[in-house]
Amino acid sequence: MALSKQSIETLVDLVEIKISYMDVLDRDDAKELRVLERCRDELKSFTATATADVVPFVRAQRRAGIRADLAAV
Repeated sequence: MALSKQSIETLVDLVEIKISYMDVLDRDDAKELRVLERCRDELKSFTATATADVVPFVRAQRRAGIRADLAAV
């Protein structure tokens, strides 16, 4: 599965946010925290190695017709 570097960075941010909001109160919470930390480490390893599976992020092109439509309003 190919992911862009920007997508991986966004996923890392989301995982880190979830980790920061966690309150570890029992074993289940501790287990979930370990899973999230492993997930974060795996995602960071993707950005560090930048293998061929990671594709560059492609921005969507804007349509020229939208500007003309907005100018007419």
